[in-house]
Amino acid sequence: MAASGGSGPVVLLGAAEDEPLTGRIAAELRALGIPIEFRVIAGEEPGIDLEVESALRDGARAAVRIDAQAGRTEVSIADPSSHRVALKQVLEGPPTSALVPVLALRTVEFVRATLLGPRSDGAQGEGEAARDAAVGDAGIAASPTAKFNASQAPAMSRLRLALNSGAIFTPGGLSTAFTFGLTARFRLLPRVGLEVMGFAPLSQGHVAGDQLTTDASTWIAGGGFFWRQPTSMSTAIELGGGAIGAWVQSNGNVGTRTDFSGQGSSAGAAAGYARVGGELALARNLALRVDLLGGIVFKRAVVTDDISTSPRVPAWNRTFAAALAGVEARWF
Repeated sequence: MAASGGSGPVVLLGAAEDEPLTGRIAAELRALGIPIEFRVIAGEEPGIDLEVESALRDGARAAVRIDAQAGRTEVSIADPSSHRVALKQVLEGPPTSALVPVLALRTVEFVRATLLGPRSDGAQGEGEAARDAAVGDAGIAASPTAKFNASQAPAMSRLRLALNSGAIFTPGGLSTAFTFGLTARFRLLPRVGLEVMGFAPLSQGHVAGDQLTTDASTWIAGGGFFWRQPTSMSTAIELGGGAIGAWVQSNGNVGTRTDFSGQGSSAGAAAGYARVGGELALARNLALRVDLLGGIVFKRAVVTDDISTSPRVPAWNRTFAAALAGVEARWF
């Protein structure tokens, strides 16, 4: 992709302490005849993202975020028509002063190749091969380029699918049981989304009463809305809430009464839930996540045997809680 259209500058965004790396990148870009503009930044990641968007919206052909303390640069290339991020490249290496020239050279080379196109003078050859080898030996890593939809907010993927497992229990009812399932999350707004979930039992829980003790399994389905806030380049927290339905199936295989028939029963429950979650990105499209859920049961699930005088035992009582962990795949 060669974004050669337009004559806007390349905006360099960095803090005051990033000046050695910023100065090297600026000197290399000037030598190539590329106009530059400096913006001093300080603050949280969402605020820096807004600075990048603002720079591209103001006509910049590219924005380079510089973090010398972390040994990292992030180049965002603008779409010539929409002035939004069309291509992004992240370069990382050990944050040592000896690698500043290598990181600067690698960053400028990506900007040059993207904005001006391939070299036509045959100068790449052995020189670039040696330079690439030096970069590899130095430990500078380039992440795979990430293409973004022009209307997509960079903070959240359009679709995420999580495979989770964990424990669920309801005090005064079903004992702790293990479950697994899938949760699909869809972006509605830059920080707001919709989630739909379904879980099946990995183990049974105990339901115990005065005259009835039985094992039971729980299937769960539900959904709601959530709000997501990035806390760094690779982590984020989520707060969500909604409603779920639970279907409990008891096997009726244990009873203290001599007239217990041994036949199972089923019951349904309805509950509202609140969720807090955290995620750690392993790659652009893969993350680890942990979620804690809790809520109030509005319609309790009770189980009994088939004898009308049998006591009604709550399997899902007044409240419930769950702790889940898993992996999440993302599509942009």
